[in-house]
Amino acid sequence: MDYNGFSVLMFLCLLPFFSYNQKNEEVVDSDEYIYQLPFKKGKTVLLMQGYNGKFSHKNKFALDFRLRKGQEIFAARGGKVIKVVQHHNVGGPNKKYLNKGNHVIISHGDGTYAAYWHLMLNGALVKKGDTVQAGDLIAKAGSTGYSSMSHLHFMVYRYDKKGYRQTFPTKFYTSKGVIQLKSYRRYKHP
Repeated sequence: MDYNGFSVLMFLCLLPFFSYNQKNEEVVDSDEYIYQLPFKKGKTVLLMQGYNGKFSHKNKFALDFRLRKGQEIFAARGGKVIKVVQHHNVGGPNKKYLNKGNHVIISHGDGTYAAYWHLMLNGALVKKGDTVQAGDLIAKAGSTGYSSMSHLHFMVYRYDKKGYRQTFPTKFYTSKGVIQLKSYRRYKHP
């Protein structure tokens, strides 16, 4: 395969990860919103990879929480469920699985969205159109898609004026106060 053919193939493989704001929602500054940890209250969880991580979060504000297969995932912020994918049953640490990750996307109604990735097969507990509150049970963890082990990949994003998705850092309520999370640390949901 020549270079141009390879470039086209890579673009097509990555296409599901580039999103466009088709609703032209007004984007407001929500950087100061404080999120709940997306796992059970009272539970302590390891953050395996944080913002701009070396494995798969380069130039991305995303978080990987170590949750075993089947563990419950809760909404970090309320909103409307706009997308649910839960039919995949494959995954691994190979980029051929990039478009095989089960996930739930929630719109917060202010131009920001939260994505919950790598859910188990049929692991979504909500459906498109549902309204959820922060702390509502929404899914079960898995390892579908580009994933080396069961975990929750969580990110918050909005669209720029050209329609490209931009992730941004978030702060969370934790047992140690309101903080921005860091890799390789354990956090307890208060």
